[in-house]
Amino acid sequence: MRLKPLPSRPLLGGVLFFALVFAFAGINPWGGGHEGVWNAPREGGMALFALAALAGVLLERRGRGLSVGGGALLALLASAGFLLAGAASTLLSPQPIWSWTGYPSVGDGLRFWALGVAFAWAVFLALETRVLSPRGLFGALLLALGLHALAVFPQVVDWKLDYTQTQGQTYVRCFDRERTDCYENPNATASGIYRGQMPIGLTSHRGHAAGVLALLGLVAAGLYLRSPRPGLLLLFGLGALALWFTQTRGGWLALWGTLALLALGLTWKRPGRLRPALALFLVGALSYGLYLALGQMGVQEPRRFPELGASFAEANAYSSGRLELWRKALAALPLRPWLGWGFDGYARASPHAVDWNGEDRRFVPAALSLPVRLVQGEDRLFYLEDPTGLRLLAPAPYAKAHNLFLDLLLSVGVLGGAAYLLWLGAALRQASWAKLPFALAVAGYLLYGLTWYDSVHVTPLALLALGALVTREEVWRGA
Repeated sequence: MRLKPLPSRPLLGGVLFFALVFAFAGINPWGGGHEGVWNAPREGGMALFALAALAGVLLERRGRGLSVGGGALLALLASAGFLLAGAASTLLSPQPIWSWTGYPSVGDGLRFWALGVAFAWAVFLALETRVLSPRGLFGALLLALGLHALAVFPQVVDWKLDYTQTQGQTYVRCFDRERTDCYENPNATASGIYRGQMPIGLTSHRGHAAGVLALLGLVAAGLYLRSPRPGLLLLFGLGALALWFTQTRGGWLALWGTLALLALGLTWKRPGRLRPALALFLVGALSYGLYLALGQMGVQEPRRFPELGASFAEANAYSSGRLELWRKALAALPLRPWLGWGFDGYARASPHAVDWNGEDRRFVPAALSLPVRLVQGEDRLFYLEDPTGLRLLAPAPYAKAHNLFLDLLLSVGVLGGAAYLLWLGAALRQASWAKLPFALAVAGYLLYGLTWYDSVHVTPLALLALGALVTREEVWRGA
């Protein structure tokens, strides 16, 4: 397909730019709950971009000569297979409604994934047909990085700043209309964010903020490696400093682990590009030094790295309980291996992997007599029932395994998980030096996923990168 000049429709370009920024950094301060404040704006931005990109292609009549190469076709088929597996797992799920909507504070149900796949291919279509320029795409991503970084710093000083209409207020729950019987939680904001989850930036949890900062930081790093400019290095440093303040090791691993692997590759393949990579590490060291210095001044207690103990209990504590979550996830995998339990599968599967009458009997309510049996209830609830027929609410399980791959397998099974990983692999095979920022973002997403999970905050960045990676090299000439 012969490339045409960039469209002379500034309104369309502005809509696409706004939609991208809103998809990655938008919030609704007046919304209700996590879904209204954080999830809906992200989904709205993705939907607006997909619709505007399609409208632009039709208005500009750019799609007539569009051709899909072998790599893009394999990625397209894999993404379609993933969605089909997700739809089947939702229909067969014990709780299909929750598979459709996903976990409320994460928004990772079938609805999100259908929109996300459409968003990824809208990025591909917009770039291939030149409705969206690479410069506009990178501009939106860098602006989102700056917004997220700047949003973190005030929250380090005052953890009650969540940028909602109730910021500065603590959580109060009343049990009567007259509001005479009320309970206040001084360690949670009125919007439902706990003190330990801060700073959240423009997301709903510091773990999500770390993922967003890491992936956007990798985009900035990739652009700097391609074309070293002081402004990019400064923006990267700003994001790196904000990332340290999230105190989330998964985000730290995603950014610095990916760059360390890249540096090793550059040493072998492109030694001439190693110097800009070392500049990134120098900025990272300086930002970490500033993080420690501010911690010593009492701004924030720096996160320490105690020696990892030899026992399971010590290692589990060091991993914030993740080892126990992973053990339960592995125990639940054989129960529904092929199509899983539907999206948000860990919350559905893990109660079935708990040994309620054995090593986990300490979790059984004291009023119940052993042996107990697990009973699925309404909503997301599970109950335990003893031989006398007494039924009490089971202890609430974690919603996520805190491992992208285990969460994926429990949600959509081996079939859906294989299709998704095939999509990622097909996209990464199309990586090149021109598309380095997106390859780094996908690699960072995978490292982040070792201890975290998909969400409406982080995953759209990876989906954008997947769409951009399968575009042709001609798209990036002069970008």
